[in-house]
Amino acid sequence: MNRIRRFLWFAAGLAAVALVVTLGTQTRAIAQVVRAALVRNQDEPGRNPYSQFVSCYGSGCSLTFAPVPAGQRLVVTFVSAVVLDGNGVPLQLGGHGQEQRYFATTNDTFAIVNSAVLAYYDAGETPTLTDFGSSSDWGSTLSGYFIALP
Repeated sequence: MNRIRRFLWFAAGLAAVALVVTLGTQTRAIAQVVRAALVRNQDEPGRNPYSQFVSCYGSGCSLTFAPVPAGQRLVVTFVSAVVLDGNGVPLQLGGHGQEQRYFATTNDTFAIVNSAVLAYYDAGETPTLTDFGSSSDWGSTLSGYFIALP
C-alpha cells in the first residue's frame, strides 16, 4: 500500500513537471506570436501623411512650402493648384536636385491642375512651385507622406 502511494505521488509530480514545461513552452510561443503582431511599418503612407496649402497673390511668384523636418524624407505624390488668369502657363515643381516637373494648365482664365507625381525631398529641403506666367492669384496643395530616416 505504501509503495502504491509513493508511485502515485511520483506520477503526480512527474505530471506536474510535464505540465509546467508544456505551459512554459506555449507561453514563449504565444509571446513570439504577439511580438510578431506588434511589428508595424513606420513608413506606411497612411501613418505619416503630409498635405500643405500655400497661396500667392501677385504675378510671377513662387509658392514656397515648409522645409522637411530633420530626420524625415518627404515623398510628394500629388499636386493640385488653382490658377486665376492662367493663360496656359506651366507650373514647375522644384526645390530638389532632381528633374523638374511641369504641369500644363488649361488656356482659360480659371485653370485647375490635378496631377499625380513622385518627388522626394530630404530633411531641410524646401519644395517650391513656380508659375512662369502672369497669373494674378493662385494657390496649390502638395500631398504625400513622410518617411523616417535612420
